[in-house]
Amino acid sequence: MKIRPYLTFNGECSEAIALYERAFHAEVLKTLRFSELPQNPAFSVPEAFRDRVVQCTLNIGNDFIRLSDCGPGHDLNAQETERISLAVETDADSVRHAFSVLAEEGQVGMPLEETFYSPCAGVVFDKFGVMWNLVAQK
Repeated sequence: MKIRPYLTFNGECSEAIALYERAFHAEVLKTLRFSELPQNPAFSVPEAFRDRVVQCTLNIGNDFIRLSDCGPGHDLNAQETERISLAVETDADSVRHAFSVLAEEGQVGMPLEETFYSPCAGVVFDKFGVMWNLVAQK
């Protein structure tokens, strides 16, 4: 069994993918957009949703996450996303790089600092409200 993080956005998924590619040197493995879904008379895709992401698989290091936009008729409540954070454990240089990229338009929750559990750790909320716990391995 494997558990994979799955992040959902309100139309900003493509922008989030680009941010995470830059922050984590991530690789897009596959992206499916609403315009690529098979035609279904019972479910028509509004024009505003055609370029939104149905699902993206993003490789980060030795693992991957999945991302998507909300579908038609759905909307996210910002508080729903505050219950979850993603922890990334890597080397100190990668932690510093990811932290600086995610903090550009985000908000620092805990500045990068040495802690009892890491030589370099910090918490940052990216511009989409996703909380990242970044920890350099000892």
